[in-house]
Amino acid sequence: MNVAVFGLSQAAQIITNVIENFYNPWLKNRGAEPLNVTALVARGGVAPDFGRVGNLAIINEVQFSALYAKKVINKIIFPREDMANSWLLKLISLGVKAEDFYLTCRLSNNISPLNFLEPYLSAKFLPQLEFHAADNCNLNCRGCSHFSGLVTKPTFPSLTKFEKDLNRLHELIDDIDRLYILGGEPLLNPEVNEYVKLCRKIYPHSKLKLVTNGILLPKMSDEFFQTIRTNNASIEVSSYPPMHSKIPQLEKFLNEKQVDFIVRKYAEKFSIKHTLAPHNKQSEIFFRCSRANCHFLYDGKIAACCFPFMVKYFNEYFNQNWTADGITDLYETDLTAEKIKSRLMTPFELCRHCTDHVMIDWGAISYPSPITDWTNDHLIGNNV
Repeated sequence: MNVAVFGLSQAAQIITNVIENFYNPWLKNRGAEPLNVTALVARGGVAPDFGRVGNLAIINEVQFSALYAKKVINKIIFPREDMANSWLLKLISLGVKAEDFYLTCRLSNNISPLNFLEPYLSAKFLPQLEFHAADNCNLNCRGCSHFSGLVTKPTFPSLTKFEKDLNRLHELIDDIDRLYILGGEPLLNPEVNEYVKLCRKIYPHSKLKLVTNGILLPKMSDEFFQTIRTNNASIEVSSYPPMHSKIPQLEKFLNEKQVDFIVRKYAEKFSIKHTLAPHNKQSEIFFRCSRANCHFLYDGKIAACCFPFMVKYFNEYFNQNWTADGITDLYETDLTAEKIKSRLMTPFELCRHCTDHVMIDWGAISYPSPITDWTNDHLIGNNV
């Protein structure tokens, strides 16, 4: 069987070596068909610009899908540590079937032929998951995809309920590569430390990140920074214009606290994705939507992105009735990892109110906020 391996990373090269020197001999001893790694799949570019790694051609996603359509390559294998859900959606949009995605075990663990490869859909694994420690925010950017500026009072999840929900999710999905605590502004939640501890306890192997606008970081307690350090978490600062001049001082402060952090400095522009006029291109929009890759946990339910959960604030503020669909209840009877992941890769009705990004000048909202702070029809003439 001909297969391709995703990526040019060290993990991709390890996988290729493991298949050739370890996994294939095991398959042959059991009379099974060995795997023939024929290519590495990399982002963008066109061969022969990509060249080769050893005897393996380097191809992009379009070239892979063409070879897949001709049955020259039958499957694609993703390293668990390098998995990007955006690639799954991209390949599906190019005609590759999800049942032909395969996933390795974590290469940092002991590799056994019995756990080395499994179908992606049935694997109890997600590349990424996000959740809110607070729905409200202290910056309130207009056009915020989470509608945080429309949340008029402190709104935090119940820690007890969240613990129950995260344990329930773990029964179905026992490994997550990237786990994000965000908002709104998560540092507004006085129990934020407990969310960090809980996530690390239930998902010990995840890359655990707390995403903040940075405004409150200098006021956080030593206990907070100790929690970040001891739970192998990191801080991701989303720096918007009001914080730009303060970033050098903030970086110095975080270095002194000896925490792992990164600052993502956003320009003077912000994007709006939502349209009042629903369109019929939800599949097209969904499969190229960056937010469809995030996956969002909220009040015992999961969806491809935060939109189905946060739209309630938009509906309430502007007296709209946009349908909140695309949601799976974690407590649904007979729910499996495969059912969850199949639904997360399926466009839903609410996608009809999403467009590609339309850029605007960054600004905080003023109250009452006009609907043009949140929708882009006046900017694009209702064209998706």
